Amino acid sequence: MARTPLAWCNLTHDRVRFGLFVLGITFAVVLMFVQLGFRNALLDSNTQLHSQFNADLVLVSPNRQALAMREPFPRRRLQQAASVSGVRSVHAIYLENAIGQLRDTNPDLANRLPTRGIRVIGVDPDAYLLKLPELDPADERSQVERLRVPGTALFDRRAKSEGTKGGLKQTSYGPLTESTVTELTGRKIEFVGSFDLGTDFTADGTMIVSEQTFLELLRKPYTLGTASADVDIGLIRLEPGTDRAAAKRDILAALATGETDADVDVFTIDEIKDREKSFWLSNTPIGFAFGFGMFMGFAVGLVICYQILSGDVSDHLPEYATLKAMGHGNRYLAWVVLQESLILAVAGFVAGFFISWGAYALLTASTGLPMTMTPMRVGSLFLATVALCVVSGIIALISLLKADPADVF
Repeated sequence: MARTPLAWCNLTHDRVRFGLFVLGITFAVVLMFVQLGFRNALLDSNTQLHSQFNADLVLVSPNRQALAMREPFPRRRLQQAASVSGVRSVHAIYLENAIGQLRDTNPDLANRLPTRGIRVIGVDPDAYLLKLPELDPADERSQVERLRVPGTALFDRRAKSEGTKGGLKQTSYGPLTESTVTELTGRKIEFVGSFDLGTDFTADGTMIVSEQTFLELLRKPYTLGTASADVDIGLIRLEPGTDRAAAKRDILAALATGETDADVDVFTIDEIKDREKSFWLSNTPIGFAFGFGMFMGFAVGLVICYQILSGDVSDHLPEYATLKAMGHGNRYLAWVVLQESLILAVAGFVAGFFISWGAYALLTASTGLPMTMTPMRVGSLFLATVALCVVSGIIALISLLKADPADVF
């Protein structure tokens, strides 16, 4: 004879009340999902560019804890690294987040957008430094030939470009298209192609230009001496079969002069991504805010679930006392309550997952930030939901385990 699913019956005998219970847990799940999504968007968006580096090792200044910082290093370090055994090639990338100003030259003054700062990346068009099909000479979508022409650029299709809404100027670049002619720092520039990268917490948009165009527009007017004397990032490619860790040690040894403090450091792609994430989490208020938001989401869920389970235990205390009088021990009653907490956790998580999926899509479309769900993130949040419901159930058990059938009746 099948046993009565007491936990399920306790929760579902009143369907409306059960729906409200699930709604409460769903609210907590959605809150945690959104906070986790913003936290991961912070990390993922600010490492999008790192993921595109087509190299084995990366050279940056040790003072450049985040790519958005302006901390170049001497170009001669590239030649020093290139002399190390096992190094196939070394290339420079130029990056500007502060002085790149895109000016709308639309002749219709009524629809002209304000001048906006934009991230500008300077690369050697023939070196395929970023893993974008538009920079791959072997790809049919390649724009390398066009980018070689001075004064040309590629624009990010995922840059913010909503334009004007409700009569108010939005933080956008307007409708950028191929053949758009505009101005960058007062100099004419023509967009000849596009690529996909995305926005982050420091840049609403990105454009890629050739090394020559970058130095001419963004370094030469502001640099005393040779504009190419300093570089922002160095990309190192190793010979096939070269041990990456050994090559890193040899490069660091070659760069060590012993005269002054080191002005360049060497990282693998994963190491520099972890370094960037650590900076945003540990050294910025926004990293703390999202971490605290996740904690608050968990705490809110804990309180909601405890109120649900403790209220349910109080409402059914005579029934539980009857079971005690019939000989059922505290272990059985505790298992019933824990089953209820698990049912609420699963039901609330499933509903919260689908609501959050839609919220992620909406937030990604409106902000341009990568709000993504991965199996690891979904699994971790499911375990957090189960944990908060089980902990709430354990706390709610205290009054039940102390209940004496004689007192109840």
